[in-house]
Amino acid sequence: MSGADTDPLDRWHFHPIANPRAHEEVVEQITFAILSGAFGSGERLPNVEALARTMGVSKPVIGEALKVLTKAGVVKAQRGIHGGLSVDNVDVPDSVLTITAPLSHFEVREIVEARRPVELQVALLAGERATETDFAAMQVCIDRLREHRNSDLSNRIRFDHLFHYTIGRTARSRALALYQHQILENLYVRMSPYFAEIEEVDSVIRLHEMTLDAIRTRDPAAIAEAIDVHLTPLEKVIAEAGDGAGSGDQP
Repeated sequence: MSGADTDPLDRWHFHPIANPRAHEEVVEQITFAILSGAFGSGERLPNVEALARTMGVSKPVIGEALKVLTKAGVVKAQRGIHGGLSVDNVDVPDSVLTITAPLSHFEVREIVEARRPVELQVALLAGERATETDFAAMQVCIDRLREHRNSDLSNRIRFDHLFHYTIGRTARSRALALYQHQILENLYVRMSPYFAEIEEVDSVIRLHEMTLDAIRTRDPAAIAEAIDVHLTPLEKVIAEAGDGAGSGDQP
């Protein structure tokens, strides 16, 4: 039999399981909805019963997730006839993003490699399916990033990522949008020094404008070229980091 003398662990990539807890998946879904712009600051979220029913978990599981989010200042729960759940702060702290980073067992290099096909397909679908309202929403994200170009890192990254999330929503593909979210947030948590010290905000703004212009053309070749240019700077940093990036360490 082929491979009979090899270590069985060499035949497949098994990854560590970090004591999976259902409430962490609830936290991820709610934070994704907030970060993607579906729910803004002060806006109501579905109630506990609706969340439990939709996600197929018990109300105590939802409650455990809400404890995490309220403690982090992301969600606010109020009692009474006018109470309910609402978004208290759209700036999700790193402590919550770390909880919801499902790709942590992969090397940074692998995540960056996976990002390219996901972002490309999302952008191509956006080129096919975007409406003028979608294009306007992408432009708003660019304008907001420009307005907050001198803000603290977490605020700036929020508007940076919101541009990508808006493209993801425009693609009308929930699966790809979820993969995009997981990749973006994982890279931010693990490579924050790059975003804080190396990446130039004005360069990001220009890349976003170029990407939007390409998506507006609806031309697959133009979109592919824009995505290539957009993703190359980070990929270059990872390639130059060599083994450091391969081990999952921040460059």
